[in-house]
Amino acid sequence: MSNGSIPTVVAMLVCDQIINEEGTNKKSLIGVFDNFFSLTFPGVLPRLAVYVKMADAGGDYFFKLRIVKLKDEALIAEVGIQARFHDITQYGELALNLPPMPIPEPGKYEIQLYSGDEYLHRITINAVLGQMPEGGSPLWPQPQHS
Repeated sequence: MSNGSIPTVVAMLVCDQIINEEGTNKKSLIGVFDNFFSLTFPGVLPRLAVYVKMADAGGDYFFKLRIVKLKDEALIAEVGIQARFHDITQYGELALNLPPMPIPEPGKYEIQLYSGDEYLHRITINAVLGQMPEGGSPLWPQPQHS
């Protein structure tokens, strides 16, 4: 960090995709979810995006996003993000569209955000074996029809 301020996370959401509107820089979060259903494990979460809104962010930062299995803290993925926020009086945003994510087994997974080595915030998602309930998130992998 350039100025020593530690950002405060005011929102952190997981979704299928984040679209950044050119010109206005508005973010559209598509398919916000907290449960992921699969017919088999290990599986792959084909689309994963993380949106973070922060207060008190000013200067240059190196953020780390970690995805871990909650029951044993096994690391699934880690992504480093360089970011610069020009005005500490304005909210800062991170909008991350991530590659497909391996999900080894059913259970709870934690998405952790760090600024350098400083822990900032976390959210969880649940990987569930079985059919999705009506109105739930899509199944992955998609069932094969003969």
